Amino acid sequence: MGSDPPSSAGAAKRVPFHIVKLEGVLSAARLAQALGAVDMTSDRMLVDVLEMTDYQPEARELFVDWHKRHRSELSKVAIVTSNGFWRVVVSAMALASGQHMKAFEAPRDAEAWLNEA
Repeated sequence: MGSDPPSSAGAAKRVPFHIVKLEGVLSAARLAQALGAVDMTSDRMLVDVLEMTDYQPEARELFVDWHKRHRSELSKVAIVTSNGFWRVVVSAMALASGQHMKAFEAPRDAEAWLNEA
């Protein structure tokens, strides 16, 4: 008795999303450059700050303002960070920008959330 080939019906659907990787001490100028490269062809974004060591206050303000302007174009923004304090900051930025934004420790968890309906 043979077995049926595995069905792809149960496979998780992958949703395309933007990936923004930020490193070192983040300045407003470097953030503006990174966000300016986002082409807005997807309504979801993953921001990887695992290699970011600090940020200037102006960069945080720019991040919040940018997300206020683009919140109607982005349905979900996942931030990947291992810094516990920054996960609290992400929650505050989500409130300030009105953006559906969530922090994750692992990229795979962020990607799974972005792929949810």
